[in-house]
Order: sequence, then C-alpha cells, then structure tokens
Amino acid sequence: MDISKREAKDSLNQIETATAQTRKSIASNYDSPLLILWGLIWFTGFILTHFFLPWVWLIWMGLCGIGTAVTLLVGWWQFHTGSPVKTPAAEKIGWRIFWFWTLLFVYMFIWLSILKPRHGIQMNAFMCTAIMFAYVVTGLWSKSFYMLWLGLAVTGFTLIGFYFIPPSYYCLWMAPTAGGALFAMGLYMRLRWR
Repeated sequence: MDISKREAKDSLNQIETATAQTRKSIASNYDSPLLILWGLIWFTGFILTHFFLPWVWLIWMGLCGIGTAVTLLVGWWQFHTGSPVKTPAAEKIGWRIFWFWTLLFVYMFIWLSILKPRHGIQMNAFMCTAIMFAYVVTGLWSKSFYMLWLGLAVTGFTLIGFYFIPPSYYCLWMAPTAGGALFAMGLYMRLRWR
C-alpha cells in the first residue's frame, strides 16, 4: 500500500494533535487540582500576612502544612484510583517528584541560613522565585510548557512586587498575582483541557 507524502504528513499531524491532547488531559488530571489548591493557599497566605503580620510564621506553616498533606493525599488518590496512567515508571516518577520538592525545601532553608535575608519581603521573594524556578525546570524537563510560562510569569510578578511595590502593599500585590496566577492556570486547565 503506497501513501503519498501529503497523506503521511496528515497522519503525522493527527498523531501530534492526539499526543498534545493526551498530554493536556493528563496534565489537567494531575496538575490542575494542585495548582488550584496552592493558588488558594498563596492567595490566603498573602492576604492573612498583610492583615496579621505578627502571625506570619504560624500562618504560612499552617497553610503549607495543610497544602502538603492535601498534595500527598491527592497524589496518592490519583495514583491508586484516578490515575489515567498506572505503570511502574509512573510510580517512580511520583517518588522522584516527591523527593525533588522535599530536597528543594531543604536546600531553600540551607540557602536562607547562608544568605540571611534582612527582612521578610526579601525572604518571601527568595522563596517564591526558588519555587518558581522549580516550575520552570519541571516545565523544561517534562515539556510541560505551561509550567515554564507559569513559573516565569510568577517570577516576574514577584520581582515587580519586590522592586516596585511599596513594602506595605507587597502582600496585597502577591495575593492576586502569584496566588491568582496559580489558581487561574489550574482552573483554566480543569475547564479547557479535559
């Protein structure tokens, strides 16, 4: 059976389209609930920090503790009940992602002890950009370019807030830009990529 170059090209285009749709569907299943969750956590954390600054440590440790527990629960649930891809390789990747994020936070605290930020906004901007760097790297490694662009966008918002927004409004800036960007991307994926 002979096929023309045009037919072969059309077939390859259909395969590429199907592959892209499959990637989006998997990303929507895995990433959208976590982006929505962490977007809400960041939004809430920044708003509460603005109004209750003396409680900043408790606010963020409480919210991040809840977020981490829910993230682990969602990951476990997705793999055991709702995962579209169940393979030994998927389980290994799940553990690698877990250890990547765990070690990132260990290193962030090491770097903070070395750098000794002068104030809370400097520490927060460092942590936000370090986390977004992880998004950028994840996006590059996995060809999940939405993670790349999301990481770059939130990094940009953080730098604008750090350098150009008065310190008394930094948290009010970060709530809708950083938290809102995470939430909006997760919601967009949930509604449009299914």
